[in-house]
Amino acid sequence: MSYGGDVNRGPFLDVINWVFCAIALAFVALRLVSRNLREEQGRWGFDETCLIFAVAVILARSIYITYCIHLGFGRHLHPLLEADVGETVRLTRHLVILEALSLWTWALPKLPVAILLYRIFGKFKRGLGIILYSLVAFLIAIVVVQTVVTFVKCQPISKNWNPTVPGRCWNPDIYTDIGYFAGAYSAALDFGLALFASTQVFGLQMEKSRKMLIAASLSLGIPAGVTTCIKLAMIASLNTSDITYSTVPLEVWNSVEGCALMVAACVPATRPVMRLLGKRLGEWRSLISGRKSHGSAKTESSSGVSSKDRVGEMELGRRGQQQQQQRRWT
Repeated sequence: MSYGGDVNRGPFLDVINWVFCAIALAFVALRLVSRNLREEQGRWGFDETCLIFAVAVILARSIYITYCIHLGFGRHLHPLLEADVGETVRLTRHLVILEALSLWTWALPKLPVAILLYRIFGKFKRGLGIILYSLVAFLIAIVVVQTVVTFVKCQPISKNWNPTVPGRCWNPDIYTDIGYFAGAYSAALDFGLALFASTQVFGLQMEKSRKMLIAASLSLGIPAGVTTCIKLAMIASLNTSDITYSTVPLEVWNSVEGCALMVAACVPATRPVMRLLGKRLGEWRSLISGRKSHGSAKTESSSGVSSKDRVGEMELGRRGQQQQQQRRWT
């Protein structure tokens, strides 16, 4: 996969990023509308707060990516240096900030997913809340450490984006190992939460259709985990001498993973909106079919054919078809 070509990957990243950001925003909006349609609309839960905070981070990252693309993100580093060294250093500084911000786009959405699982299964599983919150809290702690290390691994901090600045940096393997551990734990958590939800949901007392919806939506943690595995495989082959071009695939998959987790956290709680849309769709169908029936009745009356005669003709036609089918099989 070329991720947008061999010269400039920026436009490809910009489109992919905003498409998945829009999907995440749409599902969050559906969940908030569903909340207002429920009876307890006066309550504002901790899960909604976490959800809005997570999607706000995703939106902020999307805006920041577009800004970085405007500076040259997606192009090769050496042509950028030849064109303007100062602007290229400015770009690499923003890419370090983007790297830290992107960590939270796949870490924060796991918290509303865990809260949703506790709301669904917590009444039947004692101690489930402690387990879920502990697992997510540990991931958040890892990401906090990784975020801090992103900036302090070089002294002075400006050496992170400008190698010509005098100073020193940690062994690069330290930061890489932290990234591998965080990614592996994140993938394991995605797979674990998805499999737990998929296996437990069928024991709940609710409609089968709703069970299928919850299982399908929460199983989106599986593609999110697969996405993390893809990113981990990319890290080993990452060309650190061309970071303005080679890191684009990582940001593409960060966008996909964050969106998948947001959808997983929203879909099970959007049932009121789905029921309302289904009701409205049924009303529209009834209205359209009623107009068609009214129009056909006018046509029959204008042609001088009574409805009884029409029914008789249809009955004779059905009997003739049945006789033909009987002859065919006998």
